[in-house]
Amino acid sequence: MKKLLLLCATALLSLGTLSAQGWAWGPKVGFNLATANGFSNAELKPGFSAGLFFESVACNWFVIESDILFSMQGFKVDGENDTKMTLNYISMPVLGKYYLIDGLNLQMGATFDFLIHSDAKVGDKDVSAKGMFNKFNIQMLAGLAYDFEFGMVLEGRYLYGLTPLSPSTQDVYSGMLQISAGWRF
Repeated sequence: MKKLLLLCATALLSLGTLSAQGWAWGPKVGFNLATANGFSNAELKPGFSAGLFFESVACNWFVIESDILFSMQGFKVDGENDTKMTLNYISMPVLGKYYLIDGLNLQMGATFDFLIHSDAKVGDKDVSAKGMFNKFNIQMLAGLAYDFEFGMVLEGRYLYGLTPLSPSTQDVYSGMLQISAGWRF
């Protein structure tokens, strides 16, 4: 936990020193549709995300953004016994926003996820998921967003895991569609 807090503090301090042109911050909430790529019969599992974003202007067409989010992820497996895997993370996306026209921007970057809770439900039974999943996950992200002049931010991102979800399966990676709204101060 101390390493996570140190990483968060370092990310926040580095954003303040990136540019003399200014920075902004704001709250963000979103809807997630997560799955496990490479796992047969895996289906989308809905969840939400919420937290803060911080951004620093590098120039008039490029911004660097970092978020600190609580993110509900996981997946469902249909079959003989319906299974729901719930994975809750503290996510720290770091990305660049390239502005195309007005507030329309293309987003590219990575997110660093720290697992804080996992559980499984097989049929009607709760099953321990402790130790089943890696405690750290890296995902690449790409997205499209629009920043309104009055402060509202709307964005859609797709995230694809670069590290396996579980130490026992090396070919199963996370995947998630995330739609968010925020307000810039």
